[in-house]
Amino acid sequence: MAGRDPSLMVRAAVVNLGAAAVTLLLFAFLVSVAAAPVGIADPGARMAFWGRLALWPALVLFAMAVGVMAARVPTQAFNPIDDPESRVQRVSQRVLANSVEQTLIFVPALAALVASLPLPDLGVPVVATGLFVLGRLLFWGGYLIHPFLRAPGMAMTLSVNLVVLGWAVLRAVA
Repeated sequence: MAGRDPSLMVRAAVVNLGAAAVTLLLFAFLVSVAAAPVGIADPGARMAFWGRLALWPALVLFAMAVGVMAARVPTQAFNPIDDPESRVQRVSQRVLANSVEQTLIFVPALAALVASLPLPDLGVPVVATGLFVLGRLLFWGGYLIHPFLRAPGMAMTLSVNLVVLGWAVLRAVA
């Protein structure tokens, strides 16, 4: 941290808090207008619903894995141990690793939420999935531009994960 501009750290904190606040406001607004899906009262239908939602984060991870592979082509860095990697390849690898971590939090928490929410509230997982996917894409795009620009996507993902995980825990202990 030596040599870092303190005002840069303050700006980063403001951006992160702002992105988290915008995400939470957007989440609240979208949940208020989201309609609950119909015909998912029994447990099997709920898990099928969860599976359809879990598909979207999986598609994002797949796109990121393809992005890592595609980043190898221009530099011919096919040997991940010995070949020099481009900046795009390093960033894409870090984005993929972080997204796997975030998705491993989100998807099981989403399953717990889908399984426990009352029927009228089942629009919440749809909103959460959309914002999670958007957050991961913003994280990836921002990181490719500049490491500090990954912050809004990371804050969005963290906010969604906190809401989904916290809500699922509250439902589990209630």
